[in-house]
Amino acid sequence: MSNVKYPRLQQLIDGVKTQQKLGVVYPLSAPSLETVALITQHRLCVPILIGPQQKILQLAQQKQIQLDGVEIVDTADDPIVAAKKSVELVRSGICSALMKGSLHTEELMGPVVSRDGLRTQNRISHLFIFDIATYPKLLGISDCVVNITPDVEQKKHILRNSLDALAKLKIKSAKVAIVAATEVINPAMQATIDAKELVEHHRTNPIFPNAMIEGPFGFDNAISSLSAKTKGIASNVSGDPDLILVPDLQVGNILYKALVYLGGAECAGVVLGASVPIILTSRSDSVFSRIASTALAMQLANPS
Repeated sequence: MSNVKYPRLQQLIDGVKTQQKLGVVYPLSAPSLETVALITQHRLCVPILIGPQQKILQLAQQKQIQLDGVEIVDTADDPIVAAKKSVELVRSGICSALMKGSLHTEELMGPVVSRDGLRTQNRISHLFIFDIATYPKLLGISDCVVNITPDVEQKKHILRNSLDALAKLKIKSAKVAIVAATEVINPAMQATIDAKELVEHHRTNPIFPNAMIEGPFGFDNAISSLSAKTKGIASNVSGDPDLILVPDLQVGNILYKALVYLGGAECAGVVLGASVPIILTSRSDSVFSRIASTALAMQLANPS
């Protein structure tokens, strides 16, 4: 698969070829199986399908999707049973990452975050990596999916997770812009207060080594150094962030959809903070986005 429209994500995809195993949970939809076929064709990793074998094979035959040689771990026709089995496969060391198939997010994440699941000492969060034609490099945005209204302490965890992921992508000294509706600290706007506290905390007790964290920014002066200069903002991050920390899920989710549907961007996304990366696909995701998310997850799962 080659996509010249999104060269940075394509480069990520091209750089991944591994024998690590990806558990695809309850893949009873054509996009899920098409993604598996492409993963196999391009040898990104080794997919294992987890769900009712007969129904999976029937769907593949109906949609004329080749699954030759793809292992299927047969389960009852119940998404929660499949999700629990996927957790077992991770805990036993068989799967290095998981991908959501055609089950609800809570049906997968319930077993993941349970006492016998895949929790670590880290908070669960989500990271998108965007390829945007009008931006000169990949741009991370967090958290658009998992944490609804994170407080300052939770935002520290979100930052650590995201910066650790960027470091594994060889972005070692990441620049972080903490965004709000305005760059002015306003006691009536909690996002600006949180940003100030995070920046001050990072100065005295670094949240992540070598990261440069600044804020609050309005989105305009986070992305545009000209906008920042016009407003008299002196910043080493403005115009060049590697990561945008959004104030809450509503802002992040709207920004994500605006970039994709209005801005023509494409993205890869992954859940962080569990013992393995987890890909939460959406029914509206393109196959290319699913493949890019797979490449991202397998890159992060790579112990080297």
